[in-house]
Amino acid sequence: MLGIGESGLTATAQEVEAYLRGRALGTWKLSAETTSRAQPAKKKDPVEPRDEPSPVRRRAQRPARAGATETKARRRAEAPPKSPRSPAAPVLRIVAKEGSKAASAPNWHIRPAIVADAAALAVLLRQIAGARIERGDIAANIASLKRTKGGLVVAERDGVIGCCAWVVMPTIHRGLLGRLTLLLVDKRHRRSGIASAMMEPALEALASAGCGAVEAMSDIMIDNAHNFFRKRGYDQKSYRFVRALAD
Repeated sequence: MLGIGESGLTATAQEVEAYLRGRALGTWKLSAETTSRAQPAKKKDPVEPRDEPSPVRRRAQRPARAGATETKARRRAEAPPKSPRSPAAPVLRIVAKEGSKAASAPNWHIRPAIVADAAALAVLLRQIAGARIERGDIAANIASLKRTKGGLVVAERDGVIGCCAWVVMPTIHRGLLGRLTLLLVDKRHRRSGIASAMMEPALEALASAGCGAVEAMSDIMIDNAHNFFRKRGYDQKSYRFVRALAD
């Protein structure tokens, strides 16, 4: 081997360096010659694009008119700046509850009773326990009420469906006292404001007659009759005792 003998390394450092440089140069020349002899790769022919129908038909752009661009720019410059929009004021909407009915005018009316109402009143009064009175007696009682500053009104809707009677009673300890002697509504038409409506003309008549107070006779056999008067400011002051005078 070059530079090595039996006694060891015989080549100098300069000889070793020259040797190595020579081998590196030869290797580079061999690589260059090999590369130059290699044939270049063939280029692929470019694929020509095929004309395919476009799914979207584009509209041809029209050429801009002369001065149109300048006019739009001038309008934008002259336009006043837009003020920020204020939030819309909330709108209150009132929604009726499901199943609720709008208030409507009553389909009944109140009027003074007449003698001809006796037959209908006789049927209505059968809803009071123990009341059995003939229409002839009712007609006579209507006439008597008018002579004693009393009165009677009826509620009517395709016939008589309620009645309210009152009288003026002179008393020693309380002076003139008004009394509601009868307030009755057909059970099929209760809780619709008929009783309250019939009381209004009665109270007006008693006040005009000079009564300082009014008392009501409440039938214990009619459901919720007592609470009806309590809700309207009537207080329970005494009990009422009844006894028949004729056998």
